[in-house]
Amino acid sequence: MHRVGQTFADARAEAGLTQTQLAELSGVHQSCLSRLEQGNGNATISTLETVAAAMGCKIEKIGRASCRERVLESV
Repeated sequence: MHRVGQTFADARAEAGLTQTQLAELSGVHQSCLSRLEQGNGNATISTLETVAAAMGCKIEKIGRASCRERVLESV
């Protein structure tokens, strides 16, 4: 798994969201999220921003504790 994919997977898991739940929140198809987390997708910056925003984060902060805390508070 690539670093970006692992970072998103970790943030999603720590938020207590399934890929299906995150897909519903972000409007990004679950199969796209799966490929992203596995490092097999070619997600655009816009898609990464959309997914991060659905978790209450900016993409540059997705792996930081302050982001995870905001995600957990919003769930």
